[in-house]
Amino acid sequence: MTIMDSAKITIQVHLHTILQMEGPDGIRKHVDVELPLGSHIQDLLNELKIELASDQILLVLNGRMAEPGTVLHDGDQVNLMPAISGGC
Repeated sequence: MTIMDSAKITIQVHLHTILQMEGPDGIRKHVDVELPLGSHIQDLLNELKIELASDQILLVLNGRMAEPGTVLHDGDQVNLMPAISGGC
């Protein structure tokens, strides 16, 4: 194993509405997630066990819309919001 193999990044995740998680101290709206260096947003979704199609969730990385294949970096902030639809 090399140093790069064990390198980790920490991502600050903000969970909105139905994506918020139940924790021992109540509802968690913010979580820090540690992932391997080189991880993508899809890896983050997998780690959090969020199984929504790409048209069902808005992915915002550091204030900008992002795609599941976007590479994450240490200290990134990700907002995860379920897409909302309405009408008749």
